Amino acid sequence: MEKRLSGLAAMLLSTFLSGLLLPAQQHHERWNSMDVQHYRFHIELNDTTDVISCNAEVEILFKSEVQDFWLDLANLSPEGQGMEIDRIRENNDEVPFSHVDNQVHFSGAGIQRNDQRKYIIEYHGIPADGLIISENKFGDRTFFGDNWPDRAHHWLPVVDHPSDKATVEFIVVAPAHYGVVSIGSKTREFLEGERSITHWKMNVPLSTKLMVIGVSPFEVDYLESASGIPVSSWVYPQNRDEGFYDYSVALGPIDFFEQYIAPFPYTKLANVQSRTRYGGMENASCIFYHERTVSGKRDRVPLFAHEIAHQWYGDAVSELNWHHIWISEGFATYLTDLYIEYEYGRDAFLASMLDEKKQVLDFAKNRLAPIVDTTLSVSVKLLNKNSYEKAGWVLHMLRHELGDELFQCCLRTFYKDFKYDNALTEDFLQVVEYLSGRDFKAFFQQWFHTAGHPVLSHSWKYKKGKLRISIKQVQQYKPFDFPLEVRIELRDGSFIDQGLNISQKEETFTIPAALKVKNVILDPDSWLLYEQL
Repeated sequence: MEKRLSGLAAMLLSTFLSGLLLPAQQHHERWNSMDVQHYRFHIELNDTTDVISCNAEVEILFKSEVQDFWLDLANLSPEGQGMEIDRIRENNDEVPFSHVDNQVHFSGAGIQRNDQRKYIIEYHGIPADGLIISENKFGDRTFFGDNWPDRAHHWLPVVDHPSDKATVEFIVVAPAHYGVVSIGSKTREFLEGERSITHWKMNVPLSTKLMVIGVSPFEVDYLESASGIPVSSWVYPQNRDEGFYDYSVALGPIDFFEQYIAPFPYTKLANVQSRTRYGGMENASCIFYHERTVSGKRDRVPLFAHEIAHQWYGDAVSELNWHHIWISEGFATYLTDLYIEYEYGRDAFLASMLDEKKQVLDFAKNRLAPIVDTTLSVSVKLLNKNSYEKAGWVLHMLRHELGDELFQCCLRTFYKDFKYDNALTEDFLQVVEYLSGRDFKAFFQQWFHTAGHPVLSHSWKYKKGKLRISIKQVQQYKPFDFPLEVRIELRDGSFIDQGLNISQKEETFTIPAALKVKNVILDPDSWLLYEQL
């Protein structure tokens, strides 16, 4: 799929090269010159060794003339882990290559712009990461892909970056006592002696972080969403009943997000008990949950809602650059809160928002950084309170600015415009500005690209029918610009809600009040991300 250059070209280039990190520059060069169209992985697994034998077909569209190019694939380490390439072919001809520094370099002389080539890479090895071969909590041997953020190259030859999406299929050969689940649709499954051969195919483009298989003893429960989407639960046989009970909660979030955003973007959803380093991993159409999520208590509804929300934001719409990971995590966080509001009511929603607010404020005490943090390397450090909870709070504030109907329209339009594609923060800004007819550049700059939040103190005095309210921003960095609602409680038990526009370090407002004032409360309905002294 030809990648769109959305937004301003200069802005995009600046984003890619932010931080002047050499890997980012190298990837930008590759992004400009080639685009993987399709992967086909044929993988053989066994119970006698952790060695996997693989045959990968990689179809590439070249966007410019190139002399050489590379794919990401882990080298064989001195400890014996990693991948060793047996040969590479194109049209049955041997292709010269070198395999160094976890990259497969191809001698690409003669490749012209718009050439489309297919390379067949035969390799084998023991994955050091990416494909986790281990035992589950019941002692059974399992194989689970765990690619996030850029760990797919430990077992697959790929462009290991979210910006290069491609369609993909897995053909998995495994001992017959295993079940095999993967992304996309199962096209066939059959036995060949004591081995099973299972073919899964995804016909819409994905980032490599989402391209996984799960191989384990499984029991499977088949359900269906209100719209007819097949929804299945894949759990270990030893906790079959508890797993089916726990995982059936997935139907609620699917139905809600289909109504709130758009139809489910894939042909099925499998919810899989697995060995993963995370609580949940949102692999497209095939979510992996940590094996501890099965308890028989149905106490992980927010986790299920979060990972299912990712099917729209994070999977179908993906960040173009890792520094914009909030497009995955911030949307999933706030959409989970919206589901809580829908399913359990406003009080439960506000309790969740206030808990997340506390997490954001605590995080800022240890690391003061913007949501779009160009100083972070590609690592688990990207998964922080700014990317999740603070970004969710920014969406919450944006909802208040726009109103519920227009906010929902912005989310739907952003999804529609970038479905199966990649986006930056600036792309969402353009959608918001177009639909609202308003300038939101300062809002986005302040909340996504600037560190910190308002820290407020206030005082008030009532005299002769007039209330004087003083608001101070006491944070060390520059003042924020934001609307602030205040609730004026009167002596008869009634109250007045008043909106103020704050932009200076210290401001005083005079408000008429016929009755004596008992108290003044800032942000009574919890729409502002701020800290109060």
